[in-house]
Amino acid sequence: MKKILIFHTSVGLGHKSMAENIGWQLEKAGYSVKLADIGKVQESGFTKGIVTVHQYINNHLPFVWSFLYKWGHYVILPFRIFIAGFNSKETKILIEQFQPDLVISVQTSASAVVAYLKKKGIYKNLFGIGFSDFHLHRYWLYNEADFYLANIEEQKTEMVKMGIPENKIFVCGMTLKDKPVVDTEKVKMDLNIKPGQKVVLAAAGSLGIGLNREMLIKLSRNENLKILIVCGKNVYWYNLLSETFKNKDNVSVLGFYKPMDDLYAVADVFVSKPGGLSTTESLQWNLPLIVSSMLPGQEELNYTYLTERKIVIPIPENMVEAVENEALTGRFKNSLLRNPFALCIPQGGKVVKAISSVLNEK
Repeated sequence: MKKILIFHTSVGLGHKSMAENIGWQLEKAGYSVKLADIGKVQESGFTKGIVTVHQYINNHLPFVWSFLYKWGHYVILPFRIFIAGFNSKETKILIEQFQPDLVISVQTSASAVVAYLKKKGIYKNLFGIGFSDFHLHRYWLYNEADFYLANIEEQKTEMVKMGIPENKIFVCGMTLKDKPVVDTEKVKMDLNIKPGQKVVLAAAGSLGIGLNREMLIKLSRNENLKILIVCGKNVYWYNLLSETFKNKDNVSVLGFYKPMDDLYAVADVFVSKPGGLSTTESLQWNLPLIVSSMLPGQEELNYTYLTERKIVIPIPENMVEAVENEALTGRFKNSLLRNPFALCIPQGGKVVKAISSVLNEK
């Protein structure tokens, strides 16, 4: 049985979810799969400091992150593999213990470490890189990679222009687990959703960014709506909104909620940020997403791709009116069923075919 090691980080749940989805599909196909968080494998004061700084900038200085994302990588690009070598010992040990036939990385910090080990001849088997967004960033690419798992054709086109051979690029869509069967009646009962109520799902990103308290208060005044608010890991927002809506039967404030499929299945409209995985999961359920806000950098570029192709509803001038209109009419929901871009993004088995072909050629 072929063994596959998949590296991710937990900074931004999209990377972790992508690793879990790829791993799930590969395990179902009969491969032996191990997932590892590079931040925990190579845990150190330095890595913890980088994560803390990254989260602070995203929360308080988003314009700084925008600049770093668009231009800062050019400074570190020539040195990133060299730097990764100073923090690769535990990854080397893990690889030697597991002896994988293939290592897949879905986040660039992990990619740099594996690229270092491959460059030095310490790891000699296959190395693949996967993405979790709707654009391409030069910093994600490494000469040491044997292949790439792209999400959209545009990523492949850009990589070919950069000189990467076409046979090293597999366009797999955004890999998801198979769509589960959800007992919607039970979910509605558990969440106190009354017959005839339209369901609005509002969610923050993994950092708890993106919720608008005033907007949610206005929406809650419409008793024909049931508002489900997912706060993620943000305890501040959870406590604040729980207090705000403690006397409102048509509002349920949730923390980190799993499985999100339960909520996607009963919702009529989704209000959130344009994250790669959350957008794709909503598309799997044909759930219209109204973008409430975005982080600069990757979400900003995702937003451009998604809005240009009418996959999501752009940030409206009047959010309350836009949410109520879509919940009532389902107009955008119906358009998604005719949108070829929306239909081709959520995928499952394509990643298995791509990886099987690479392993069979080895």
